[in-house]
Parts: sequence; structure tokens; C-alpha cells
Amino acid sequence: MSECALFLLASWSILFSPALLAAAATSSFTVNATITNGCAFGTSLSSPVTSLGTINFGSFASVPANVDVVSTSGAGSVVVTCTPGATVAIAMDYGTHGGSATQRYMANSGATATLAYQLYQDSAHTRVWGTAALAMTVSSFPATTQTYPVYARLFSFTTSPTAGTYTDTVTVTLTY
Repeated sequence: MSECALFLLASWSILFSPALLAAAATSSFTVNATITNGCAFGTSLSSPVTSLGTINFGSFASVPANVDVVSTSGAGSVVVTCTPGATVAIAMDYGTHGGSATQRYMANSGATATLAYQLYQDSAHTRVWGTAALAMTVSSFPATTQTYPVYARLFSFTTSPTAGTYTDTVTVTLTY
């Protein structure tokens, strides 16, 4: 067989070999993740705190004038972490001893006497911190943890109540 014939035979066998005649098919898939809005009390979404602490007015024999205090982190301030850009409302109920947008009440251990107080969003004590329209609204939460101080006022009284420790529990609700 001539060289030319061998070349043609080799070329034909390469052209019609099964490897060259194999077909290929392709497809694809999508990878995605959805980030939803989320909020938590504290500095981390993965390990929220369960208590914001205690606002302490102090000890008194009488209160002839209002007593104002400002919360701090771990002592009543609202520390919140949320998904950046989330719209958030921070509401406070009126406590376990009744109350309203006018005043809240701390009660002694036997719940036989009360002291009136109020919680505010501002240092001027003009914006009560409450529910619904009195909640604090953050229209676009920043990318960092935020600490919101609570401005508390113990109202003066003329008749001294029974001696003892007076407490109230206020529930803070994050809506996002």
C-alpha cells in the first residue's frame, strides 16, 4: 500500500472514530441565598441578650422634685443589632403595674403602694416611649449595633409611700 493510501486510511479512521463522533450536552444550575430582615437585642444576631438590665433611680426618704436618670448599656439602654436597611420599631409597654402614656407605676413587694414614673426617648422628657405611635421608629437601620438610651423620670410626691423596694417590669418589643 502506498504512503498516500495509508495516510488516507489513517485519516478516515481518525475522522470516524467513536471519540470524535461523541456528542456533548450541557446544563446549569443557580446558586442563591435570601437574606431576610432580622433583629436582636444585644450586639449579635446569633447571641441575643434576654435582659436589658435595670434602671435604678436610687434610694430616697422623700422625693420633693422629679428625679431624672439616663440608662446605660447593661442598665436599661436598648442595645439592638438588625439587618442593615431594615425598618424597625422599638416599643415599650406600660409595665406590669398598669400605666399609660401619662405615667407608669412601680409597686412595692406587696403591691400595696406605687410610685409614678415615666420613660422617654429624649433628654427633654417630651417624647414618651410607649407602644403604637409612641414607639421609636428607625426607617433604615444602620450596619452597626445601636444603643438607645432611656430617659427615666421618677415623679415627685408629697406624701411618702411605705418604705420598701419598688419595681416594675417593662417589656421592649422589636418589630421589623
